[in-house]
Amino acid sequence: MTLSQKRVIQIFAVLAAWAVIVIARLIQVQFVLHDHYTNRAQRQQERTLALNPMRGSILDSRGRVLAESVAAESVYADPQAIANRKSVAARLASVAGLRMSAREVEAKLRSDAGFVWIARQIPLAVADEVRKLKISGVDFIDEHARAYPRGTLAANVIGHVGVDGEGLAGVEHSFDSYVRGKAGKVTVLRDARRGMYLVGGEGANRPVDGNDVVLTIDGVVQFIAERALANVVTRYRAVSGTAIVMDTRDGRILAMASLPTFDPNRFGDFPPASWRNRAVQDNYEPGSTFKIVAAAAGIEERIVTPSQMIHCGEGAIRIANLEINEHGGHRYGLLSFAEVLAKSSNVGTVKVALALGDRRLYDYVRRFGFGERTGIELPGEANGILRHISRWSQVSVASISIGQEIGATPLQVVRAMATVANGGMSVQPRIIEKVVDGEGRTIATPKRAEPKRVISERTAAVLNEMLKGVVEHGTGMQAALAEHVVAGKTGTSQKAVRGGYSADRFIASFAGYVPADRPRLAILVTVDEPKGEQYGGVIAAPAFREIAEASLRYLRVTPSIPQRSITVAPPLLAAFSQRPVAAERSAVPDLRGLDARAAVARATASGLTVEAVGSGVVTSQQPGAGEALPAGGRIAIILAGAM
Repeated sequence: MTLSQKRVIQIFAVLAAWAVIVIARLIQVQFVLHDHYTNRAQRQQERTLALNPMRGSILDSRGRVLAESVAAESVYADPQAIANRKSVAARLASVAGLRMSAREVEAKLRSDAGFVWIARQIPLAVADEVRKLKISGVDFIDEHARAYPRGTLAANVIGHVGVDGEGLAGVEHSFDSYVRGKAGKVTVLRDARRGMYLVGGEGANRPVDGNDVVLTIDGVVQFIAERALANVVTRYRAVSGTAIVMDTRDGRILAMASLPTFDPNRFGDFPPASWRNRAVQDNYEPGSTFKIVAAAAGIEERIVTPSQMIHCGEGAIRIANLEINEHGGHRYGLLSFAEVLAKSSNVGTVKVALALGDRRLYDYVRRFGFGERTGIELPGEANGILRHISRWSQVSVASISIGQEIGATPLQVVRAMATVANGGMSVQPRIIEKVVDGEGRTIATPKRAEPKRVISERTAAVLNEMLKGVVEHGTGMQAALAEHVVAGKTGTSQKAVRGGYSADRFIASFAGYVPADRPRLAILVTVDEPKGEQYGGVIAAPAFREIAEASLRYLRVTPSIPQRSITVAPPLLAAFSQRPVAAERSAVPDLRGLDARAAVARATASGLTVEAVGSGVVTSQQPGAGEALPAGGRIAIILAGAM
């Protein structure tokens, strides 16, 4: 074999070996690693995106839209398809509606990925401005954005959502599973010319829209409460404030206002503290509004009657190593228990609490619902702070009776006041009416606890009269209305600081219900750290009056204060009408719940006389409250349950 033949054979062998290697590699690629490279190619050419469904609306009790989803577009880009990223970033940043700097856009475009979001859920008009730029490698996806057409109204109740459609606070969070719907998906593909287009998003991949949630909130009452709260917080340069309006009959929350607040359309522009719903998430020492618990317990346990005289120690009482003083330096001597509540005497209240003892006071505090959540359908509700009786000190019974050494949420306080209004029955506060689907069919109604009795109807009636006295001639006179009788209690609590209580930081509050004899609304106003004034009767009571007056008129509640007398018709008019001239008549007062002494005093003040049967407190009367009697007319009353 010649040298040339050997070289030919060697070359042929090398080529044959190379062919075998190539064929083996082809077999490996085509068969053994086929799935691997197919998946790798797909990953390079496509991206699967979630398509958010249209989120359901949140409506007020009368169907007004408080939150809704509106059409929007999202802008995305393929950085690999953009040659001059700096120039493209500058052009995109020139669209004012994107609210992005060129540096921010360029940072996104530096990505090695084949897909980046530029902006999510922008208004259609802004998307059109971007579209006009005709930038290769930049495209759009139809989405929905969350909108709150009434801005800050009820924002702390409604909450807000994140860019991916998840509820982050308020009802948006607690009912997210109903409102959010079911996401779909879409695939973004890149073609051979590095262009991008969408596939999918139909059939089984299509998103399912969410359901609507109907609140108990009434948008008009909410506006009234927010306006009154803003006025008082601004006037007294306070740190924060809350206002709650509750239907005493069934626990529906008609308004729940919290300051500071925020605009959920741009929640990121506000500090997180403004997102809080202080009505359910914040604990505070309620101060004298809490005295209704000790008063109710004292009456229920027959420790005291409204007319019973109590010596208030000339302004101070010492319990162990603690001296408790009257607010404002008052030095009360003998007061009836009704006057103790009307004047908000600390000493008088403490004496009743001492007669009750630790165990009985603790039991009533628990019965009124303090120390546990109300169960309202809102996230983050606080329990309040109530130490077990085993951890009470020698002074705890005294301190707790006047609203210290205890933490309560504003919602717990307004529920306690509503319990008195309801004749001693406690109802669970609620803020969700129902959940409805796209056809308006009810698909869910929150489970509600049955009303439970806390105090007897007799005790509630007695306490009702005492709370009316607070407004008629006590510390709550600035809460009085022209057309309705108000029952309520003022509160001025010093804020707790390390080592005791602050001398210049207070929470002023007023809790009450109206009309007192046919309760419809329970209302609480709290003002945190007001400047210049400190008393609840001066600061919070006028705000209560503003809310109550406007709300009752809006709800068309008939005035409950009867005319004091009927004007005598002129003789000429009487003759013309051929009707007899009416003598002067007096309206019959409501004597229910009063003891015999107080009932006689009230009737006499109205120019009437009383015929009493039995002993104890008035359980019924004839004629009824509001009816007219001639001056000197007689009222028959039946008393029962002597103390």
